[in-house]
Amino acid sequence: MKSTTINIYSKYKDYIEDYYNAEEGTRQGDWLFSIIEKHLLLFYEIVKILKLVYEIASFLSFFINLFHLLILTRKALRTHLIYLVMIGICTCDILQSLGNLTKILMTWIYQFEICFTGEYYKYSHMIVILLTKTAQIMSRRCSSFLALYIASVRSLSVMFPMSNIVTRWTTPKSGICVMILVGIICAAWSFVFFKNTELEKVLYCSIGQPKPSYVPYKFKENQEWEFTYYLIDGYLAMFVSISYVIVAFALVIALAVAKRRSRNLKHENKSNTSAMIIFMTATVFISETSYAALYLLNNDVFQDFNDQDLFKQLDSFVLTILILNSTVHCIVCFFMSSQYRDTVKGLFWRKRQEKENTASVEKSTVPLTEKSTKSSSTSN
Repeated sequence: MKSTTINIYSKYKDYIEDYYNAEEGTRQGDWLFSIIEKHLLLFYEIVKILKLVYEIASFLSFFINLFHLLILTRKALRTHLIYLVMIGICTCDILQSLGNLTKILMTWIYQFEICFTGEYYKYSHMIVILLTKTAQIMSRRCSSFLALYIASVRSLSVMFPMSNIVTRWTTPKSGICVMILVGIICAAWSFVFFKNTELEKVLYCSIGQPKPSYVPYKFKENQEWEFTYYLIDGYLAMFVSISYVIVAFALVIALAVAKRRSRNLKHENKSNTSAMIIFMTATVFISETSYAALYLLNNDVFQDFNDQDLFKQLDSFVLTILILNSTVHCIVCFFMSSQYRDTVKGLFWRKRQEKENTASVEKSTVPLTEKSTKSSSTSN
């Protein structure tokens, strides 16, 4: 006869586990990819390397974009709408790199005592990290939307060259207004992150770790608003990526139609600008799509799995792609824009030529003065 006795302990144990898992937001012991569970140490080593690469990329990108900003702010370029808006994009890229460099610098300045592996620092240190994260979110959105604006304006100017409305939108004044408007919207969006992020005290440390001399704080993790926020941010990145491809495709068609109608349309600056925007489409698509994929997969695929916390740590890889995308802008402008190239040459090579010319003039004047003195002495 089959026993009908109920194991009360197992029922109570299941209830406790379900409650604990609901509080943590994950099903403990449930892995989507078992290979990650088997090679956790290898995974953490990979994450460590990716973070190091991200730090090096941020360092290089910061100085490359500083040089890029120096060129873009020359009078020959800043009067052009495309390059004027690129000043805003370059500034956002500098903030993106500077945010990561600031976090690294803070760990050197502040006294750091190990309590747990992760971001467990002084309260003031955590506030600085929160501000840098907020600035990075704002700069990422500003950079992507301004890049989309450039591509859209260029496409419309080619498709509707005689339109007064399009002509009005291609003026530097309109570009400044758009940059201010986009900056305000992105600042408000990043402020949502700053306002909702909570800090909590760390009341105990790992086993064997001494208690720090200060009260450590950490970011409160696995909050519902945070998943929703990054999910929306991922959708915004995907929107920019798809829109950029559509606009670039429309630009290619418009250029083909314009060349077919008029074989005399051979303005070098226009063709170079269009080619530069089309080439930038690939880099923007890769960076924005990878950023969107990280948070969309994290929310839709890895939700309620142990893989989720580990998968989020791959953000260093995605952010490295975004950093490289910003670095490529300077290289693309130099090789695909003759106006940008001439500005670089005029800034550096002209000074060198002026030094050579002054040196040659000084050399040529020396023998002339010697001859003149000799002739005057013989005449006397």
